This record gives sequence, C-alpha cells and structure tokens, in this order.
Amino acid sequence: MQRFAASPALARLEWILDGLDGKPGWGTDASDVLAAAFTAVVPPERYVEVTRGRAADYAPVVVVGLDVGETTARARIRHHDGTVDVVSCVVEAARPYRIASTWVAGLVPTDLTPRLPADFTDYDLPSVATDARLVVFSGLPGSGKSTLADAAGAELGIPVFATDWLLGALTPFGGRHFEDPLAIAEEVLTTLALRQLVAGQSVILDHPTEQVATRERWRSLARRAGAEFRVVVCRCSDPQVHRARLEGRSRGIAGWHDSGDWHNVQQRLASFPCWAGEALSLDTVQPRERSLAAVIRHIIA
Repeated sequence: MQRFAASPALARLEWILDGLDGKPGWGTDASDVLAAAFTAVVPPERYVEVTRGRAADYAPVVVVGLDVGETTARARIRHHDGTVDVVSCVVEAARPYRIASTWVAGLVPTDLTPRLPADFTDYDLPSVATDARLVVFSGLPGSGKSTLADAAGAELGIPVFATDWLLGALTPFGGRHFEDPLAIAEEVLTTLALRQLVAGQSVILDHPTEQVATRERWRSLARRAGAEFRVVVCRCSDPQVHRARLEGRSRGIAGWHDSGDWHNVQQRLASFPCWAGEALSLDTVQPRERSLAAVIRHIIA
C-alpha cells in the first residue's frame, strides 16, 4: 500500500489500512492503538479479527481518495467488485492520539433510498394537475443558450437552473477535480426538475445536454410528471462571433471561469448529436429579441 505524509489521524488511518491490506503480523499492538472508549464496546481482538477478515475483500488496498483533518482522516478504497468504500478514522485530540472510532461504509450508504432512475416511465410520482413545462436549453459554451434561458425565465416567471452555477458552488469542496462534473450537474438538475414538477411548477434547465441518454431521461421525467417537454437548441453559425462570445464573456459566476476554451468547443461541436422531436433550433447570430420571441412562442405553445 502507498504511504502518505504523517499526521496523527493519518498515521492511525494507515494502521487500519495495513490491516485491510493483510499485512503479516498486523494487530498485535491493537490494545495500544485503540482508545479505551472504543475497546469498551469492541474488544481489540475482535476488531483485529474483523479487520483481517475484510482483507479478503480489499487486499491489495487501492486508495482512490484521501481527506485528512486534525483529528479525522478518511480514505476511499476500491473494493474487489469495483465499488468504492470509505474508511473513516477519528482519533483522540491529545497524545497518544489513539483511535476513538472507526468504520467502513459504502460510498453510497445502503440505507438510503435508491437514486433517481435513468427512465422515469414507471417511477412512482404523485398525481399533480398541472400545466407545467420542463424546458431544456441545450448548446455548447458561447452559443448563447444561457443568455436566452435567463431572458425566457424572467419573461415567463420560470426558475432557471444552470450547470455552471451549480458546479461553481462545488468549487470550494474540490469540485474542479471531480472525475465527471457534468454527470454531477446532470444529477442535480434532474433532482431540481423533479422537485419543481412534483410541486406543479415549470422549470428551465440550462445545460449543454450532449448525452442522448440525458435527453431521454429528462423527456421521460416530463412525460411521467404530466408536463410539457420543450427543448431549445442554440448554435452560432458564425465561428468568429462564437469564439468572441466564448473568450470575451464576463458572467461573474462564483467559483467558475468566464472565458472558455475554443479548441474544446470546436471538438465538441464536431460530435454534438442532433436533437430529435420537439426541439426548436436557433441560430443566435440573429438579434436576441427575435430569438427570444421565438423561444417564448415555443415554450407556451
């Protein structure tokens, strides 16, 4: 197992990980490592026995994430079946920093209700008499979708939930380093849309929506909630205008960037899948007033 820089909590966590790694002779010092309050509940020999037994599921230990505080440390380790579990360790505040508590839990605890489905067709929703709409503004950065989404939301009194604002709020918690931030945004947007529709209220989602599976998921959500599904796809036919918008924008989104990467947008444009069905396609080179009027007609139709 890889070793990390020492700190009291981290040093104790590494001791636990050694046990999960099946290190020979591990656990002989358990009585010295575990605090009295801990051993009063779980005898040292029992803890050693359980930890050694768990080694069959983890060894060799693969650490995929680590969080360390003054008296706490947590490691995300990969289970043999590919899932990730979290090993938590809390130590005493004073020397010798013995382990006060420790536990292993799934990254997604098993006692939670299931996550939202990929297809809402058979999902249990309360019956809501509503004329609500689920509106998706789709398009790549700099295409003008956020400007139109905000204007339509203000005109119609519909809340707008935007990916960039959601991800910016996660930046203080390491959001810039998450493995799949767009998937995180999609899950949060789906939850927000569900909450609005269940309340009988319309919602606008401002998201690139490049994944066809996400499009179908949101379409099924609208259908299951008895809401109208409306899509506005924004594109800019003039590459120079598009690039200027992308690199010159100033939006003031906390924790997020203003200018975008034109090369990245070009690559994504080349593989951006066409929308099927109810989408309104807009070339945002035209005056904004004309685009907005077309959007309003499409949403309220």
